[in-house]
Amino acid sequence: MPSHLTRHVFRRLLANEPIVHRGCLRRRGIITAAYGGRRQTKASCQDIQTPSAVAAAAQRRAFFDLTMFRKPKTNLKAPDMVAGLDKMRELEKLQRLRARLPSQKEISKAIKAFIAAKVKSDRSLDDIEASLLLRSIQYCRELLITDDNVSIGTTKMWPGLHKVAASHVSLAFELHGMLNESSSPTTIRRVHCMLCQTLCHMGDPDRAKNLQTAFERTAAARISPNTDPDVSGAEDDAHDTSSHVVSGKEGQLHDCNVRCWTDIISAYARLDRDLEVNLCLELAKQRGLADRSDRLYRSMMFASLHRGNLQEVQTWWGKWYSMVSRHARGRSMGSFTGEFARSVMELLRWCATSGHISFGHDVVREILQNNPVKPIWDAIFVWAAATGKGVDEIGRMIEVMESADSSTSSSSKRRQADIATINALVECAISKEDPYMAERFIALGRERGIEPDAKTYVLQIDYRLSVGDIDGALTSYQNLQSTDVSSEEDVPTVNKLIVALCSSKRYDFDTIMNVAADLSDRRARFEPQTVTTLTLLHLDRDEVQDVTDLLNTHAYHFSSAERAGIRDALLAYCLDPQAPLARTWDAYTILREIFDELPRQPRTQLMSMFFRRKRPDIAVHVFNHMRLHSREDTIPTIDTYVTAFMGAARLKDLESLELIHNQLKLDFNINVSTHLRNALIIAYTACGKPRKALSFWDDIVASREGPSYNSIHVAFRACEHAHLGDIKAKEIWAKLLKMNVELDRTLWGSYIAAVAGQGNMSHAAEILAAADKKGELDVDEHVLGSLFMSTPSPVKQRDVEVWARDKYPQVWGSLMEKGVKELENGARVLKGIDRSCIMTGNATEVFGITELAEQILLALPMRDLLLAQRVNRTFHDTIASSPRIQEALYFRPAKEPNTDINPLLTRVFNVTEAQVRLHTLHVVTQEASSNGPWIVGQKLSLGIALF
Repeated sequence: MPSHLTRHVFRRLLANEPIVHRGCLRRRGIITAAYGGRRQTKASCQDIQTPSAVAAAAQRRAFFDLTMFRKPKTNLKAPDMVAGLDKMRELEKLQRLRARLPSQKEISKAIKAFIAAKVKSDRSLDDIEASLLLRSIQYCRELLITDDNVSIGTTKMWPGLHKVAASHVSLAFELHGMLNESSSPTTIRRVHCMLCQTLCHMGDPDRAKNLQTAFERTAAARISPNTDPDVSGAEDDAHDTSSHVVSGKEGQLHDCNVRCWTDIISAYARLDRDLEVNLCLELAKQRGLADRSDRLYRSMMFASLHRGNLQEVQTWWGKWYSMVSRHARGRSMGSFTGEFARSVMELLRWCATSGHISFGHDVVREILQNNPVKPIWDAIFVWAAATGKGVDEIGRMIEVMESADSSTSSSSKRRQADIATINALVECAISKEDPYMAERFIALGRERGIEPDAKTYVLQIDYRLSVGDIDGALTSYQNLQSTDVSSEEDVPTVNKLIVALCSSKRYDFDTIMNVAADLSDRRARFEPQTVTTLTLLHLDRDEVQDVTDLLNTHAYHFSSAERAGIRDALLAYCLDPQAPLARTWDAYTILREIFDELPRQPRTQLMSMFFRRKRPDIAVHVFNHMRLHSREDTIPTIDTYVTAFMGAARLKDLESLELIHNQLKLDFNINVSTHLRNALIIAYTACGKPRKALSFWDDIVASREGPSYNSIHVAFRACEHAHLGDIKAKEIWAKLLKMNVELDRTLWGSYIAAVAGQGNMSHAAEILAAADKKGELDVDEHVLGSLFMSTPSPVKQRDVEVWARDKYPQVWGSLMEKGVKELENGARVLKGIDRSCIMTGNATEVFGITELAEQILLALPMRDLLLAQRVNRTFHDTIASSPRIQEALYFRPAKEPNTDINPLLTRVFNVTEAQVRLHTLHVVTQEASSNGPWIVGQKLSLGIALF
């Protein structure tokens, strides 16, 4: 059996695939006989070779199933998104690509499904979802303008004030703009309150105030408050039967207006705008808001509390408490046990932490006069613990409260310490960073027959983690699992526990996964830090599928800031030089697939990292991913191409260089500049293509922008390695001399190296000696070192060494003192000489017009500016494209006194005052017609003194 046939047979056997030889005539005859003995005609043979016929007669090996040794195929979990979100993401992408968009009915259906799912999940709207929802609503606004369910649903899932972003503000304005005559009173009221509250939180109470006054004049006049069943109880009982917008004949208030004015006044107070605060308070009093609701006074008290103004806190506390007491007349204080008790506890905590103990005692005495109910007693116990009372003393206070209440026969009015009392005391101990006191409070509860509940164990996990007691936290977590957790109050703490378990490096994988699985089974929220920690844990275990499933499950439910945190952690993992390359590539693949919004800069860092790790093939993949992207903040720029070219140059990898260069040729978004061509010269020279590199020098000279100093250096470096490059170097040098370009020692060094690089050491030495004799050059270490290191062979280097030791003994001696490194081929490198070509983005390098040239043009007198515009095309384009210069041309007086440009040129280009002359522009513009359009920018950038 031939060898190729043997390989074919064994490969088929190992893969458990049939062995079918379609070209075997004997095989054809057997199959033909099986199908009725048809003649071997061309048509019949073609008929036999159909897939169904081959499959029917195919051999099968049923005894040995060799696929059992294969790795099973993995099915990745699809991204877990809210219903309708995928369609809105598709719309955003198609709009970005300017492709055919889906129908408005599809997007409208997706919006309704998304809002229904978000409201059902009871989770707020993050900034990414708000941005997508805004774009979708704008796309199908005509279909949704009469649908109040969209606006109502959006208000129900509106986030807390600390999570509001700019996209939420835009969405609120869009919904407000959709209000019309057919909108229901509920919709108008909810959207208006949402917009005012958002504006106040974003620091724009002026606009919120204008909206509120307009609302009172127009929209609110048409609203009947009894038609809104979803608003709070204060609004349900309100009536508006007169021409007044806010208060009617009975003096009842709309809760919407109370909320809006409260938010506006609080926002002004946070901004320390006392004048506006007093003005809005007066407006609220005129509308009857201040006398009908305690919300305004309470908000002002907390605004003063956050500002730390004790006098204002005392004032607003007195007004608020007197109003609460007046409303409670004839009723028990139990009517105010909820919000009132929480407010008192927060006030007392502020007094304890800020050191206002005397005022706190006054508050407690004032409250005790009204026979407080049990929740307020809890606040008093917390105040006692915060001011230094011990656990035993608080225990005696509890006994006093219970004994004073023993005469009460009604069980509903009894004041007995319960687990809420213990939890409040534990929270106080945690705020004081005293875990021992917290443990004693829990023990105090057990002594009194009060067993811990779920919140107690959550607090216990929290403070044990704060002191690094992870074992104790695990014990509390096990106790927590035996309790009834009806809400998700334990989820943030369990997330902290998972992070602590992963960070400690002392617990096995199963222990961590058991805790994480509990949250996953409950479909609870994984915090971004938890997802990040578990992602890195799976990556370290090479569990790529688990990483993908984890991120697909949770990453699409985070805000942009939360996604950025996970993304940065993955990026740091990829950039870690100690990470294995295979894991780095897996992490990058996950990063690219799930975090499509990854911007250009981190992608460029990843590309550079793969170049540094000597994997240009992977670096080219990263570059192509940027190249194929549709986002403007991701597609490559000139700097990206320069970074890629320099990476290929360091590795001398011609294949990757040509691949990226071909992409540049097809990239219509890039205008090739001198900076980019410089990188191409360096890259092709390093990759052994100096002749091709010199073609880019010709392109630079022919361009309007012209060369830079770096262009000359890299061109000389290409001449140094190109065949007969000394001839090209002499041409470049002659042109520089003709144009009176200032030749510093670095240019001399590059030119001498270009001549010596062809092995013509004697001619290079003659040029150097002649320049030294004429005083054009002071031979220093850089020039002499460049000559030595550019010599192509060790033999020639010894000749240069003999000549330099004889001609310039002091300079050569100082070079030898810095040290010499010998390479494998026998050549030597001087340690004190740096001949690397570094690409920089400094605008002063470019001979053409830059932002600095724009500054110079702005400093010129009017007549010089008009002359530059008239004579040279480069200046003309710059002036035409600069709004600032155009403004100066139109608004600057014609007889403006001459502006001295010398100090500006001295500051910008770091040249001496003697090198700069105001007549430079006139002479240069006269030469522009004969020497090329780039000469003007070249003269200005170099600061040449032309007389």
